[in-house]
Amino acid sequence: MALADEPASRVLTLSGGLRLDVSRCCLLRSDGSEIPLRRKSFDVLRYLAENAGRLVGRAELMEAVWRGVYVNEDSATQCVAEVRRALGDDGRQALRTVAGRGYVLDVPAPVERREATPPGRDENPAGAGIAPPPGLPQAPSLAVLPFDNIGDDPEQAYFADGLVEELTSALSRIRALFVIARNSSFTFKDRAVDMHEAGRELGVRYLLRGSVRRAGPRIRVAVQLVDATAGAQQVWGDRFEGTLDDIFGLQDRIAEAIAGAVEPSLRHVEIERARRKPTERLDAYDLYLRALPAYYAMTREGSDAALALLRRAIAADPGYSLAKAFAARTHLSRAAQGWSGPGDTAEGIRLAREALADHHDDPATLRLAGHALTYLAYEHEEPSAALERALRLNPNSAEVLGSAAWMRLYNGDPASALPLFERATRLSPLDPETSHFLGGCAYGRLMLGEPAKALPPAQGAVRQQPRWPTGHRALIVAQWLLGACEAARDAVRRHRAETPSACRVFAERNARLFLDRAFAETLSRALREAGLPE
Repeated sequence: MALADEPASRVLTLSGGLRLDVSRCCLLRSDGSEIPLRRKSFDVLRYLAENAGRLVGRAELMEAVWRGVYVNEDSATQCVAEVRRALGDDGRQALRTVAGRGYVLDVPAPVERREATPPGRDENPAGAGIAPPPGLPQAPSLAVLPFDNIGDDPEQAYFADGLVEELTSALSRIRALFVIARNSSFTFKDRAVDMHEAGRELGVRYLLRGSVRRAGPRIRVAVQLVDATAGAQQVWGDRFEGTLDDIFGLQDRIAEAIAGAVEPSLRHVEIERARRKPTERLDAYDLYLRALPAYYAMTREGSDAALALLRRAIAADPGYSLAKAFAARTHLSRAAQGWSGPGDTAEGIRLAREALADHHDDPATLRLAGHALTYLAYEHEEPSAALERALRLNPNSAEVLGSAAWMRLYNGDPASALPLFERATRLSPLDPETSHFLGGCAYGRLMLGEPAKALPPAQGAVRQQPRWPTGHRALIVAQWLLGACEAARDAVRRHRAETPSACRVFAERNARLFLDRAFAETLSRALREAGLPE
């Protein structure tokens, strides 16, 4: 029995509230949200659902789904695995494999219903039966395609495949991304790939592709991130080189560098996409994206706009823990800049607590809320646990590394904080938070009693983001401790000009924020002696 063309309104209702919308080729949860499935995986599920309770042989399934197309049986195996993941069938109870024979979907026979045809849409439009692939997930969606092996060296091919696996694993730890599993992406191995069609078939917006070339003992990896929905437009690209002396170490280093670069690149393009949408069509995620550039403008007006957008996002989705965490982070920034109004700090603390209570193991939520809770409420134990968990979940995120490093500074451990700051800067040198990383490096050197080594990162922090007070404060303290009193006073004058509302000693904050009391006292004394008011 081959799959037949279907009317546009046919829906199959499965157990557990799941629905198969045949017209749109998608699997829906009870709340109407979509569970992403590739087109062929959907067809496999549909055929098995239509034959629920009976054994469907592999040959029958292949004929139904791939009629007239030659593919090997691995294609069916991969689709069945994806269907199981979509059904949450980790125990393989609903979809059973009968060894050597086929598959049985052990669910009640699906209930068929036909929904009204939407106004203005033909009952059976031209092309019915050529259903579109699944809709794109709300989160940025990405697949890592098999890398091209430029050469005949089998060791090089092994390296390329291993690199794709490492990359897929590293990127999947970024909870803000929807990453297609390796098995699905590898269906494109050794095939000429049209980026637009590959994106449609995998149900993703972005594709990461690359090539591996060997020249003697050296190996070069070129990588491109493309938007498959916009004519394969390149979003980001780079190349990496190394030697094969330590092939697995090289794989790890390249995967780390690419994963660290992809996250901010995708965030930038998603922000631009949200800004181009008509304002009346904004949902909570778009409001969150629009808040990011307003926040990173580091102006009072930008902070006001970011907070207003984040409050709208939370009102639209009260369970949006990431929006709550970023709103708490915005309150941190407002406190540091001296912009906080009545009730702002209390709101920031409340939002940080709510985000941590419902973080769903999202590293971005953990790091934003944890950092904010320490800065605003001077708590250390729970935020420290949150930041270290975020670090374990996504060690390739520059932002997670930076916030975890600041937490270690607050806890009086500069020796372990400095490598995290340095790695964050290396992973994402163009990140808008780079000035925070450099400022942290400067503070770490000051805590270790090395003011001369604190000068370069402090100067870099001021140069990259003159509107953020941390770099100014580190520069003033380093110069004062080195005896360069006039340079320190010049730095105070610039601090006052760039961030006038934050140009204070904040002695009480220093004493409560840093558990190293001697450092807190040194910090406050140097700022006071250099000319900052209390």
